[in-house]
Amino acid sequence: MSRTVITATEHLSLLHAMLAHYGLSPECLEIVPDVQAWCVANGVDEQSPWRAAKCFYSPSSCHIVMRDEQTDSMISSAKGAMLYRGFADELESLDSDRKYLVHLMLHEIACFTLQTSEQERRDAWAFQQMHCHAA
Repeated sequence: MSRTVITATEHLSLLHAMLAHYGLSPECLEIVPDVQAWCVANGVDEQSPWRAAKCFYSPSSCHIVMRDEQTDSMISSAKGAMLYRGFADELESLDSDRKYLVHLMLHEIACFTLQTSEQERRDAWAFQQMHCHAA
């Protein structure tokens, strides 16, 4: 079993500040124990039991559901997907738990900001925005 690396609820002030930076309210973020279980309970199809976060958006609304506990294996899987999508150089900047969480949040905010669920565009935007939030 993977150890928990990041607990989102321990970083609520950071996550809320990030939302505010993009004109979104703290109510846009819902932290849950399991994103897939949340989706099932809310009638949304979600195939991945390890989904770290999911954004529901329209031009006028944004709702981000984020798993509270991000494990080593989940983070490794997400970084592998970014590597596969061509972000090898950018991945080097995600050298701390905090920076990984910042990127994850930006990746979800990108859905609303860019009005797209396309992974590459969201990753690129998130990496471009890292300087605004990562210490």
